[in-house]
Amino acid sequence: MARLASMGLELEEIAVENRITLPDLVELAEDRGRPASHYLAAIPLATELELASSSGVEVRVCAGNCQRYGALDLLDHLVERSGKGRPFGIRPVECLDHCDTGPACELHGEHGKLVLAPATASKIDEALDSL
Repeated sequence: MARLASMGLELEEIAVENRITLPDLVELAEDRGRPASHYLAAIPLATELELASSSGVEVRVCAGNCQRYGALDLLDHLVERSGKGRPFGIRPVECLDHCDTGPACELHGEHGKLVLAPATASKIDEALDSL
């Protein structure tokens, strides 16, 4: 937890008006030799920060207890997928209240809300591709 808190402080240093862009986060992660998912997981701990998104589709991933069920792998997958195909935003959140079926993910957009729990990279890809 302390490690994530220190990563949150690093994110605050590069934030502009409490917003961080995904490319800036990825660059910071590469500079520090850490996975981008670890920095994404730190965002919910830094209550003032949010990941900037200009897309109408937002993928929310539980970065709390779901980490033990593979949420960090889902975040890494979303980072790799970003910029390919239809644009979407990534929003790590502290909890999505699906702890019994984690990792949990929600897709929000014009279509409404789709809950994936347990979420997998292939389920997320299928959902994003169908929008």
